[in-house]
Amino acid sequence: TGGAGMLGSTLAHRLVRLGARVKILDAMAPDYGGNAFNLAEIRDDIQFIHGDIRDGEALLPCAEGTDYVFNLAAQVSYTDSNADMLTDLDINCRGQINVLEACRLAGNRPKIIFASSRFVYGRTERNPVDEKHPLNCLSIYGIHKLTGEKYHRFYYERYGIPTVSLRISN
Repeated sequence: TGGAGMLGSTLAHRLVRLGARVKILDAMAPDYGGNAFNLAEIRDDIQFIHGDIRDGEALLPCAEGTDYVFNLAAQVSYTDSNADMLTDLDINCRGQINVLEACRLAGNRPKIIFASSRFVYGRTERNPVDEKHPLNCLSIYGIHKLTGEKYHRFYYERYGIPTVSLRISN
């Protein structure tokens, strides 16, 4: 998900070179990073699905027959999250449940790698920052990313879907 953005397209290029069959779902929404140019060199080597993680029905065909889901789709601006909290909630929370539900219903139990954020930590209290660092979100974005992590953990514990969350920093 979010495969036409900077992280997703870079990953897609590498996976194609490694011989993987790559499906990309991206809403191509303005201001969210998706750009067809990022995929131009591999366009014939991937399956591109123009869709949004907020549309649960669009996700099931993406999850079926899939071994790994790199779940990168998100509202990506912490400043925008504070200005438009409901859109952030819709994408970064409800959208994540939609991805997880599609993976659960697909029946093949793909492994999910979720792109979380360093924003779950808030202000750095000590270095190095590790997983034991206090979680003190200072933005709606951080709160929703942490909530996304919790959803992924729940789906692992409840349904046995293997998930991992990466707290990516810029």
